[in-house]
Amino acid sequence: MQGDVARVAYRLVLAGAFMLLLAGSVQPQSIGAVSSRWVWKEIAGRDKPQTQFSIMIRREGNVASGVYSVDEFINGKWQGEDGNQTAFLGRINGKTLHIKFDPRATVGYEENVNYRAPFDGRQPSIAVLNLRGSTLLWRLASGARIEGVPDRLTLHRERRPK
Repeated sequence: MQGDVARVAYRLVLAGAFMLLLAGSVQPQSIGAVSSRWVWKEIAGRDKPQTQFSIMIRREGNVASGVYSVDEFINGKWQGEDGNQTAFLGRINGKTLHIKFDPRATVGYEENVNYRAPFDGRQPSIAVLNLRGSTLLWRLASGARIEGVPDRLTLHRERRPK
């Protein structure tokens, strides 16, 4: 009888340890897992322009930086010439990322583009990003809008080719 109690207790301990391990693995991702390239695409229509908004985020500690770009496609063909990108800088606070950017500070594709605050007295635009499962929710909180991009949208992590 004492052996049966020991076996039941052993099985309960194993089951409890397994449940704790399982619970830890299904927790939602923290905003710390945000480093990646994220993309939102407007619904495409035949022979109609489709806007694509992409944001590349790099995280170091509680600071996030990177660039976003807005591109136009028609029937899957890129309509740009030499592209565009706008730098941003952000801070992670709990499960939220707040970024500031200047939509008027768009430049062509260059390496090492860094955010610079507007120099003419304008305030930067601010967006709030929240990671929800495999999506990133974007909400423009204040400032000038990004032309052609909704104030609220859902981005998806870009899959890398295999």
